[in-house]
Amino acid sequence: MLLGLLLGFAAAEGVLVAMGVSYPLPYRVDEHCGTGLSPGFRGWWSKEGAAEIRINSAGFRDREHTLEKPENVLRVAVLGDSYIEAFQVSQDEMLASVLERELNTKRFAGDCKVEVLSFGVSGYGTTQELLMLRHHVWQFDPDIVLLAFLPANDLRNNSSRLESQQLRPVFEMVDDALVLDNSFRTDPTFLYAKTDSFRIKTALINSSRVLQLVQSIRNGEFSTDRTVKDQIDGNDNSRDRVGLDDQCFRPPENDDWQHAWKLTERLIVEMNQEVVDHGSRFAMTVVTSGIQVNSDAKKRQDYCKRLGVTDLNYADTRLRKLGERADFPVIVLSEDLRAYDEEHQVNAHGFSNTQPGEGHWNATGHREAARICARELLRTWPPIIAER
Repeated sequence: MLLGLLLGFAAAEGVLVAMGVSYPLPYRVDEHCGTGLSPGFRGWWSKEGAAEIRINSAGFRDREHTLEKPENVLRVAVLGDSYIEAFQVSQDEMLASVLERELNTKRFAGDCKVEVLSFGVSGYGTTQELLMLRHHVWQFDPDIVLLAFLPANDLRNNSSRLESQQLRPVFEMVDDALVLDNSFRTDPTFLYAKTDSFRIKTALINSSRVLQLVQSIRNGEFSTDRTVKDQIDGNDNSRDRVGLDDQCFRPPENDDWQHAWKLTERLIVEMNQEVVDHGSRFAMTVVTSGIQVNSDAKKRQDYCKRLGVTDLNYADTRLRKLGERADFPVIVLSEDLRAYDEEHQVNAHGFSNTQPGEGHWNATGHREAARICARELLRTWPPIIAER
């Protein structure tokens, strides 16, 4: 019986490997940000898209970088969530990699070389990205910090009133000051995730495709009611099936959303000021939701009609105005990405194993988003900007 079970398990492993089924656990706890990527992790990702995952020794999906910035190098640090983490595409296709090539090709830093460092982690909101900057990014001495902001879930991620995933730090505004709440550190789930038994369990799951599949089924990954694991619950009709909020496309309808917007804008301004105080430069790019840039105009029109809006530009416009008031550049991607999708009849979002036009950027989305960012950075800060 034992031999039969072992042979069956081995056969199942072989089948899942041949089919490319892989649902690893590449994350660890982080005392400052709640979660982070596991340094040195290697694996294959196939939940959406398909790509090999390699996490460097500092805990980011990027090649190795020295802490000390080399001479004649200008560094750009990109902060963001799963769009910047980009597990859905190869490392060579992700926004940070394409942006680095574009900036070097266009001699953004003159005779200096540009290095673009990627600090994306799935599920992050602006709070965690600000803490990431403070505790992990400054040691690499970036000259430019680029924040990739996704209105469709970053607003919720920042708000303790709206976010159902509580194992994260949050800021609250008290007398117009940002006060950090780190109470997640005492949560039993967080404490368990720091134990040896949890690390052994994670290592076993990561070593077996069968165990990964079982874990995903247990967590309801394939449930028809499931949205995005560990980010939202499945009962909120204001979110689409990939966990993005409709509410970002229209003015806030209640006190909770007004609070989320006010807090988020305060966090962005705080990040800009901190970057300036470090002698660096700050810019923000507004990440797209699939429906915003879908090549099918009728789908976009039907979506707007259902929401009772004339367009899907509310967040883009509001964030652009924020940048004008606080004096930092805001790169809005939706207009150019939508035009590209319509002209070429492609979708910047979606994969062969998901719905076209939904979910994260595919390789086309990353490439075109990076090209837009490079063009706008060059327009904002013409070469040479290597002086600090």
